[in-house]
Amino acid sequence: MKYLLVCLLLLPSLALAAPDIQVSIAAEKVVVVEEGGKQVEKRVSAIDVLPRDVIVYTLQYENKGDEAAQNVVLNDPIPQGTSYVVASAISPAAEVSFSVDGKNFKKPSLLTYTVKKNGKMEQRKASPEQYTHIRWVVKKIPAGKSGVVGFRVKVN
Repeated sequence: MKYLLVCLLLLPSLALAAPDIQVSIAAEKVVVVEEGGKQVEKRVSAIDVLPRDVIVYTLQYENKGDEAAQNVVLNDPIPQGTSYVVASAISPAAEVSFSVDGKNFKKPSLLTYTVKKNGKMEQRKASPEQYTHIRWVVKKIPAGKSGVVGFRVKVN
């Protein structure tokens, strides 16, 4: 009987153990300034943007839960009116993939789209300008830990 009581008392605390992933997103414009005779890249708030400006999107994630999170998927659309900057995705602890339709994600070398040419459907390799979404899969985020992923776009 004592064993049953101990088990019943432990069950509620086990049920509360869970990951809790919080994500915040920041957008900053890249500006180049001169400091000490050198050109230095700085980031400022992306309030006023013009064609050809480069914007850095940073996603900060944190597991505020009391259990590790496994295979966390972070999706972010590439804003309309911008183009992904080749090889700019940062993903220290994640696998990155891209999409041209927001549904199918693949590595750049495998990402294709279909067009109709001369009455036939034809597969073509997608270019970075055609990417519409970016996805990171973080294999494991321990409880209380955080990380950062991000990418750059150029305003069209």
